[in-house]
Amino acid sequence: MKQINKFFAIALASAALFSSCSTDDDDNTTIIPQGDYDNGYFVLNEGQFGNVGTAGISFIGEDKIIENDVYSTINPGASDIGNALQNIFFDDNYAYIISGSANQVTVVDRYTFEYKNTISTDFDNPRYGAIANEKAYVTNSAGYTLGAEDDFVTIIDLSDYSTSTFAMENANKVIEEDDMIYFANGYYGSGNEVTVLNPTTNATTVIDLGTGNTPNSIVEEDDALYVLTTNYDGTSYIFEISTSSNAITDTIELTDYVSSPQQLNIEDDTFYFTDSTSVYAMDINGTTPSEILSYTSTSDYGAMYGFAVEDDTIYIADAGDFASAGTTYEYSLTGTLLNTYTVGIAPNGFYFND
Repeated sequence: MKQINKFFAIALASAALFSSCSTDDDDNTTIIPQGDYDNGYFVLNEGQFGNVGTAGISFIGEDKIIENDVYSTINPGASDIGNALQNIFFDDNYAYIISGSANQVTVVDRYTFEYKNTISTDFDNPRYGAIANEKAYVTNSAGYTLGAEDDFVTIIDLSDYSTSTFAMENANKVIEEDDMIYFANGYYGSGNEVTVLNPTTNATTVIDLGTGNTPNSIVEEDDALYVLTTNYDGTSYIFEISTSSNAITDTIELTDYVSSPQQLNIEDDTFYFTDSTSVYAMDINGTTPSEILSYTSTSDYGAMYGFAVEDDTIYIADAGDFASAGTTYEYSLTGTLLNTYTVGIAPNGFYFND
């Protein structure tokens, strides 16, 4: 239905836009959607490992109607999106979709999802991306051998999609904040650092989190970075880092409360993170987390495969058997189940488009 009405919707939006310019009452101004995929969220479906054509993207709108396989529906003749989809990141107009197995980034209009380009140079198992200073920074886990110095970051010039690289060991999660790029250098027990990059000068600062403290997630709130770490000895911490000084200003130990915390989020000055099939919350100034909810999963490796907290809602993705459709759940912040959706194969993340 969205495809059939596309040109009519564009014409209607244009007419309404000209009409709104003449109104004297700002309270009556109608906000015009920028495309069919405005005001909702995407679910990234990783696909079945080694089985090309099984990955895809679902969209759930504010009306709670789900549309699966958005990319292939909108772009039936475009280049394949690839498999082992890892991450989506955005600028003002476009969405960039990372495929780890195809070693490429697919560019689409973030609101219409129309195909724009495929970037396929200088990648080797790309993972996550962020944008600053008109450039995208994509991490690559080219190998998982500790000390092998095989990981790197791909820089994409967004004016012409040309690429270049620089080395960065244990390059994994990456975020942008105030035109600075922050890398969490760690995965699978390797790495214990955060790297700060100034895209204007290319100067970097490395922050040591201490031996064994491997960062698994990184977020920013009110001029501070918060990095969640886990250690093979069972210890876990949240590090607070000042974005003005790049100094560690606080360390919160979680060891007595959870065994392997992951997927740190912040919403309304509250930490949210997962441990196995449970979700925990803790005041951003607190020290003691509490369990909000726990759900039942039959998946050996896909339980809590994706997680997010946004606008007073908790989002959970369960990958099931990694061969058939996965499931996503919406919960209230008090743990009440709100909605359940059947999505694509191996859902691993939520991306909000508003």
